[in-house]
Order: sequence, then structure tokens, then C-alpha cells
Amino acid sequence: MLRVVLSFLFIYVAFSEPECSRFHYEEQTLNKMIRVEIAMEKLQLDMAATQQQVLDALRGLREETQQIKDDWNNEKESLKRDVKDMKGAIANDILEFTNELEKLKGPAVAFRSKDVADLTPNSGDTLVFQTTMLNEGLGYDNTTGIFTAPVGGTYIFTVQFCVVGGKNMYYVIVADNEEIKKGWFCDAKWTACYSADAVVVLKQGARVQVKCSSSSSLLSSNSNYWNTFSGVFVHA
Repeated sequence: MLRVVLSFLFIYVAFSEPECSRFHYEEQTLNKMIRVEIAMEKLQLDMAATQQQVLDALRGLREETQQIKDDWNNEKESLKRDVKDMKGAIANDILEFTNELEKLKGPAVAFRSKDVADLTPNSGDTLVFQTTMLNEGLGYDNTTGIFTAPVGGTYIFTVQFCVVGGKNMYYVIVADNEEIKKGWFCDAKWTACYSADAVVVLKQGARVQVKCSSSSSLLSSNSNYWNTFSGVFVHA
């Protein structure tokens, strides 16, 4: 291509110059050729410089693009690690929270009993409810009428007494020799059932029982109404 351009430039210069003499023509021709050659060399140098600039720009663009890719890949890996760590932390928090709830909830402890052995108890007697209908945690002993706390925590105890009409029932709920509930039930004419409950915080191994607090007590029981003693563990 350079030769073609050079030839055209040469022909153009040759025909555009006025002819004076043979030597003058040759001198002018030679001068034009040199100028054309210098112009071509400059053009080549400019093209080479421009090409180099384009190559440098492309190389820089490639490097910048690669750097962006590398940064993005690193960011993705960092994000994956952060998400993994966050999932692990959340899982640990959930496990710890669940364990704490289990500790607060504690084991299942509950009992329910009926059928007082002696319907005419004396003052100070422990009322023994002989029939055990529920005994989760095995805390209640139906031979002694005493509940022994298998774990420490808050408990609710409930009693129901069915009193003969015109008679009385004096009772007291005792936890480790401490009276936590005390009362009196009666009805002037009819046999009637009454209930009471008590909330108490017990240590493991504490003993709870229901006692009669007066010898004038008289209870009644049949298939339609029961004398009962029950309790449930609420939380640690």
C-alpha cells in the first residue's frame, strides 16, 4: 500500500511541476521524492505511534477488566464466607435459645390423686389420697400422701374436699413444715365440694402434703364427687 501511495504522489508531483530544463526537472523530481519519502516516514511513525497507543489502551482495558473480575470474584467469595458464618451464628443462637427454653421449661412433673383413706381425719393427720390417676416424674407417694419435688422450681398445688352437710373440713397445705395454704369448708344443709390452690417455689427434694387442722372434719365421697390432691411443675 505504501508503494502505491508513493507512486501516486510521485506522478502527481511530476505532472504538477512546470518543466524548465532536464536537470531542473530531475532535481525537482528528486526533491519531491525525498519530501514524499519523508512525509511517508512521518506518516508511518504517526501510524505506528497511534497503533501503539491503541494497543496500550487495549492492554490497559484488558488489565482493568481482569482486575474488575478478580475483585468481583473475591467479593463473591467474601460474601459466601460471610453468609456461611452468619448461618452458623444464627444456628448456634437458635440452639442456645432452645437449650435455655428447655432449661426453663424443665422436665414434665405432674400428679393427680383421689380417694382419701380416712374420711374422718383428726387434727394433724396427713390426708392420704390412695388412687393415683397421674404421676409424671413419680413425685407423689399414694401410701404416705406426700409429694416429693424431683426438681426445684415453681409448683401449683390444688385440693378439693367434699364436706358432709352441716359438717366442716379444716385443712392446711404444708411444704417442708411451712404452711402455704390454710382454710375451712362447710355447708349448713348440703354435701358440697370446694377447692383451693397454692403456688410455691420448692427446692429439689422438698416435701408437700395436705393435713387436717381440726378433729371436727367430716368428708364424703362417691362416684359423683371426689376428694382430690394434685400438683404441677410450672418452671425452673
